[in-house]
Amino acid sequence: MIAPVAAWLLQDLMQVLAMGFMLVPEFFMLVVVYRTISGPLLPRRVSWWIWFAFAGGILWDMRWAAIPGMSGLINVAAVVLVYWVWNRTPVSGRGALLFAGLAGGMHFLSGVAHYFAWSVPSQAATRMFLVQQLLSIPVLAGLCLIYAFRASEPHV
Repeated sequence: MIAPVAAWLLQDLMQVLAMGFMLVPEFFMLVVVYRTISGPLLPRRVSWWIWFAFAGGILWDMRWAAIPGMSGLINVAAVVLVYWVWNRTPVSGRGALLFAGLAGGMHFLSGVAHYFAWSVPSQAATRMFLVQQLLSIPVLAGLCLIYAFRASEPHV
């Protein structure tokens, strides 16, 4: 619970410091997706993370966005899609590489949705989008390493 909140606060601080220079990476969503699939896939636990992602998105929209609910909807869609693919994948196929693909794809699609909703396509907006995607790589790599080292534990 502390890690996603800390990621949200870090993301918010980066938004304050980098306003106008870049779109902030979705650190919060990367951590929520990791927490969703890194534990037992019990319906009650997964639904709690879906609600948490929704609340984080709504809070983000109230703080930064002009379209209330858009980030909440994107967050919920991302968590549900990642859970759906993860749950349908055989246990032997669930690894750090699949996590990287799902979380990285979720981050990219979330960035694309925000890009088209909040900016007029231009060279500067495209540059900000690319910086956002590149800054997410170290966080994604770190979460993949954590997942790979925890893969021997039960429920992972």
